[in-house]
Amino acid sequence: MKPRFSLVGRYSLLSLTLIVGSVAILSSLYATVADSVTERLAGERLEAQMAGTANRLTNFIENRIYQLETLSTHPSMPLYLLYRDGVPEGVRELVRVEADSPDLYGILFFNDRNELTEVIPGQAASGSPYWDRSDWTLAGLPSVFLRNSEVIGPSHSSGAGPNWLLIRQPLRDTGEPQVTGSIGLHVRLASLTELMRTENLASVLRPYLRTPAGELLDATGNTLTMPPQDLRTGPEVLPGWRIDYVVSAGDILSPLRSAQLGLYTLAGVMALGTVVLFWALARSLRRRVRRLVEGAEALASGDLHFRLQAPRNDKDEIDVLAHAFNAMADRLQDMIGRTVQAEKMAVLGEFATGVAHEVRNPLATIKLTVQALEKGEANDQRRDLLVSVEDEIDRLNRVVGDLLDYGRPVAGEPQRVEIRRVFRHATVLTSGLADQRQVRISASGDSRLAIYASPDQVIQCLVNLLANAIEACDTGGVVHLRAFRNGDRINVDITDNGSGMDPQTLRQVTEPFFTTRQEGTGLGLSITRQLIELNGGELHIHSVHGEGTTVSVRLPAANDDNLFTQ
Repeated sequence: MKPRFSLVGRYSLLSLTLIVGSVAILSSLYATVADSVTERLAGERLEAQMAGTANRLTNFIENRIYQLETLSTHPSMPLYLLYRDGVPEGVRELVRVEADSPDLYGILFFNDRNELTEVIPGQAASGSPYWDRSDWTLAGLPSVFLRNSEVIGPSHSSGAGPNWLLIRQPLRDTGEPQVTGSIGLHVRLASLTELMRTENLASVLRPYLRTPAGELLDATGNTLTMPPQDLRTGPEVLPGWRIDYVVSAGDILSPLRSAQLGLYTLAGVMALGTVVLFWALARSLRRRVRRLVEGAEALASGDLHFRLQAPRNDKDEIDVLAHAFNAMADRLQDMIGRTVQAEKMAVLGEFATGVAHEVRNPLATIKLTVQALEKGEANDQRRDLLVSVEDEIDRLNRVVGDLLDYGRPVAGEPQRVEIRRVFRHATVLTSGLADQRQVRISASGDSRLAIYASPDQVIQCLVNLLANAIEACDTGGVVHLRAFRNGDRINVDITDNGSGMDPQTLRQVTEPFFTTRQEGTGLGLSITRQLIELNGGELHIHSVHGEGTTVSVRLPAANDDNLFTQ
């Protein structure tokens, strides 16, 4: 039955309504906003923008002055004026590191006659005075003072050389006339002027840097030959330096005028895109919902193995629903499997009880008769036959006992059991089989560990697992027991280097009545798994054909095992 109204269709109609309504509201607000933009941009906001730009330039100069003070006050800097080779390597490294700043071309040293004596190039160094000092001079450049620092420049190269300014301070006074001089930072002019860029108002506000010489510099550090019209005076950066700017009021409204047409175009594109998007979404949603319906129908028809394909990480609500469906199917399959298993175990328990009652009593009578015949038989050959019959009666009695144990398992009384006690009993009980097959048994782990389970049932399980591991080994094989703590559980691993199992055998090895040995009943591992689970534990088997097998038993740890001492 199809729904009368599609959910995606409702969302599509709602989205289109919201788009059209939003465009109408924005259009009505457009005129009001456009009228107030020019006034606001030309007023306090522009002044705040220019004040912020001036602060950036001032902070740049202040940072360079602070950097220069670190060098000028260093007690070893005057050594650059006396003899270059005597400067300690640590001081040289300090100067080189400071010169490598991306805002500097290098660091310059001057004597008391204002002559350039030493240059330390940085990574950005190029041209004069680093390769040729013949035509490099400070003569004719404007100079202003800020506290004890002198700002010289700017200097503009006539060719391809760099544009720069120099910030200079006197070196620390050592009391010796021959080591008086100054140190200067050779600053990239572009590093200063680039701070005037106003990316968000580039078409409206154009700032320029006014130098003490009256030049106007743009954001790239180049000099303007023709001053622009309507140039306004801005805030001062440092003595003799200020920011002047031009406001293009006509350019403020032009983006808004074109934005109105773009707004209608965008609204149309969004409406069309919404229709296409929701149409595609509706197809995808119908296809994914159809899969959910198919899964529900398959589950209702009894196909408990049907699962929906869903990504590992939930991407949307449909994926969450698919994972929930799969989880429901898993739980339903597990519940039905447990119910069927419980019914099987109930039937098997009744059957095992009947077999034990109907078979064991006659077997006891037959065994007593055979033993009586064996004592009175003089012929050796017939006596051997009677012994064989007695052995087969014992084997049949064991099969009946295993069947009864599997059909009606009973949980023992749990108590604190030390691992070393379990290991000791299990190795003693299997030592005869190990000696017969010439297999060595070893154990490792913390002997202070203890489990909370039935001692007899745990020993029975471990003996069964050890016997299987010994029989899987060839002569000279090794079986290793290892115990360790894993959170609130104790892990016991039984590892052998025997023949191992193929994947098919590994899947069936714990099923009842499955065995690979002619004399086996196929109930040993099944009973072992039951007893471990009755004691709140888990059994896991990992095996590689031809390499060996590891059986891991996880049992609850005793709460006070840390109090046990060896």
